[in-house]
Formats: sequence, C-alpha cells, structure tokens
Amino acid sequence: MHTFYVSPSQISNNIATITGSEHHHLRNVLRTKPGETVRIIDGKGNVYTAQILETDDARISSEARILSHEFHAIVSPKLTLFQGLPKSDKMELILQKTTELGVTQIVPLHSEYALQKPSQNRYERWHRMLISATKQSERAWLPELCNAQEFNAALAQLDKFSLCLLLSPHRDEESHVQHIQRVLRGESRPDSVALFVGPEGGFSDQEVTSAIESGCTLATLGRNILRTETAAIVALAVAAYEYQL
Repeated sequence: MHTFYVSPSQISNNIATITGSEHHHLRNVLRTKPGETVRIIDGKGNVYTAQILETDDARISSEARILSHEFHAIVSPKLTLFQGLPKSDKMELILQKTTELGVTQIVPLHSEYALQKPSQNRYERWHRMLISATKQSERAWLPELCNAQEFNAALAQLDKFSLCLLLSPHRDEESHVQHIQRVLRGESRPDSVALFVGPEGGFSDQEVTSAIESGCTLATLGRNILRTETAAIVALAVAAYEYQL
C-alpha cells in the first residue's frame, strides 16, 4: 500500500486533500486510480487508510475518503540532533538516515567551523527529504526541522533536555570523555536527549568549553575518527538502540 503525507490542515470531514509533490507522485509517478486504497500520514502520529476519489489530469490535487484511523504515540525518549552544518550535500544524508532511525527534531547549527548557510530552497528540499524518509520507514511522526541556530543559542535551550551529549572524536579518561554507550547506560531512562555533532572541523575548543559549562557531557563513538555524517548516524543509532527498542 502506497503512503502519502498530508498536513493536518488538509484533512477535514473524513476527506484528505493530497497536493503538491505528493499529488504529483500519486498522479504522474504511481498513476494511482480512483478506488485504490492508500495509507496517509499527517506527521503528527495519525495514520489513515483511505480510498482515492479523484485523480483528474486537470486537477492540482487529489481527494481521498478516510476509511479508518489509528493514532501512534511518539516514541520516548525524544531524540534531538544539533548538527553542525557540513559542506555540500552531506546534510541530506544525515536527514535521511537519522529520520529512518527515529530522530524527533533536527537543529542545523552555525558553529565556528560550519561550512554552509542553507538557502530557503535548500530548506524546502530538506523538508521533502524528511517526508520521503518518514514514508519509507513507515513512521507516523515527521521529524521537526528547525531553522539554523547559532551554537550559543542552542546551548541556551539545554534545560529542556534530560540528557545532553556533545560528541568528541577523542577518548580521554583524564578529560572525562567516555564512550557514548557507557554514558547512556549510566543514566536512568530520560524523557529527551540532545546530541551535538560538529561539522567537518568539529567544534572549537571554546565551543566545547561552553557546552560543558552549559551542562553537556562529552562522549565518544569509539577509537576511530568518523566523518560528521557517519557520527550523526551512529550516535542516533546507539541512542535509539539503548532507549527506544
């Protein structure tokens, strides 16, 4: 059964209106016909089974009648990735794979070594990628993609999280940098976890100091030095494994 994303505002009186790229995919790629049954998600935990009503060539939207509805509670703990902006298209891989792994919120970071300033067009592309990955992984919740923040502004929000980790490429017991698995298993089950991953150049010494002073715990992913996109994916995978299974 094919899945389509429809925002909550486009669902009313048991009718879901499929527009934009989702309508294009339904009509021109999958060539879905009236009467076919599809799965619809609104990104807020609601999953619908619906029947396509119209797919007229002249229309810019399609309608589907809702046949059944299920609500899926969000999985705890909530996992927020604060990602230092990498170069080129690496952010797209990070968004795709962390969505598949269960990330709740993604906050791009302008840090000292960040390598891009995303345009509005790029944000729109990123949002479409989140929708695609959410559908592919059969999630009911669409991750929240925040506007890029300055590093210090992100640190000012840490009181919202039960546990905050800043990923370090080094393992140094004297500096209290422990493996992420050890840190996670040393904590009672948190309600929310913040994971800070630096861009290609990592975080500066001053940023690391500020993060520690703000309540972050330094953690490493092992002895090998990982690329930023690998580090983000591994960190999410470990956190999801420890807490969400």
